[in-house]
Amino acid sequence: MVRDIFTQTLQFIKQHQDGETAELLRYRGLQYNMMYGVSSAILYSYAKKLEKNQELADMLWKEDFREAKLLALMLSDPNTISDEAIENIVGSFTNHELVENASLYLLPYVPNPIEKAYNWIEDEREFVKMTGYMLVNKIASRLKNVNFKQLANFVPLYERDFTHSSFFVRNAVANAFQEVAFRKPGLKRHIVDATKRVLQQNIGTEFELQAQDMLHVLNYC
Repeated sequence: MVRDIFTQTLQFIKQHQDGETAELLRYRGLQYNMMYGVSSAILYSYAKKLEKNQELADMLWKEDFREAKLLALMLSDPNTISDEAIENIVGSFTNHELVENASLYLLPYVPNPIEKAYNWIEDEREFVKMTGYMLVNKIASRLKNVNFKQLANFVPLYERDFTHSSFFVRNAVANAFQEVAFRKPGLKRHIVDATKRVLQQNIGTEFELQAQDMLHVLNYC
């Protein structure tokens, strides 16, 4: 049964391949061994017709091309996927598209997402760290039972990584803590204070304007 769905899924991907889209994705710098250029919207529409199935997701993840990996993230079952599998998946991310899809469809729903986010943020690998901040973003917006102290632990990490060398990490940091400030008003002052310290430490650098922009956005959260 699962093998049949797997075969049908591969056929679906090949039937919807789009060379122009694949070329555009390469131009944008997405790193995959191979891609068919099927849009994320088409893949998600297909995934919605199937139930979460970890066996199927595992089979798709082993396929070394973009569309299979994205569908694997969409179809993974957060209730049955192992911690080892989660760590292996996150550790293998090579681009922001994989991070974004994992953070949307899988990671917010696995056990202990706050602990995982903290550990990934402490990791120095670019897309692992980005995953941690993307997960903070989703935690703040989706988990109502997250308390003040749990998210407050992330503020020193926000201050440290605000000036990270990776654009993708910096963008994830800013977006995550804009969401935290909006969803958790009690933390807004701490985020503002941290941003002001970043600003003072980076006068005359490329990060001065970034910090000013962040303070402007926080003013409206």
